[in-house]
Amino acid sequence: MVFIEGKFDLNDYFLISCIIVAYGVIYFMPRRFSVSISLLLLIFGSTVASMLDNSIGGGIFDLYDIMDGPAYSVMDLVAYLLYAPFGYLLIYFYDLFQIKGMKTIGYIALCSLISVIFEWICVQAGVFTYKNSYMIYYSFCIYLFTQSCTILFYRFIAEKRTFISEKENDR
Repeated sequence: MVFIEGKFDLNDYFLISCIIVAYGVIYFMPRRFSVSISLLLLIFGSTVASMLDNSIGGGIFDLYDIMDGPAYSVMDLVAYLLYAPFGYLLIYFYDLFQIKGMKTIGYIALCSLISVIFEWICVQAGVFTYKNSYMIYYSFCIYLFTQSCTILFYRFIAEKRTFISEKENDR
């Protein structure tokens, strides 16, 4: 059950500001992907984040709260919108710089470090509240995993897109 926000405070303003900036950056960047690929990347980012947040952030692990406590509010759902642009930007620069081979490992590690830094800022703004001995450096491993999955997902859909295009050209 989702509850209406009890009070609108710093973490809510911070979250909305970050969402506006993140989607604004994407909107004004040169287009690299089709609309369908862009939507897939955005949906994938939010889906993976919500699955992980609901498994390690809640339930039996209950390692952190999002926004104003353990009960879901509208702003908890809005928070998932912030994950989508980060996944998109991860792939945007991966594709732009044509990162291949062993450089991919370094790229994922660097992006995971940047993600941890941004998460620390979110903790300071009250978006996340750690509990049950959770430490921010645990998030680094989670980002390594999720960003690796995002790149694998992109490579999968890019390969399928290339395969379909080649098939259509053979006709």
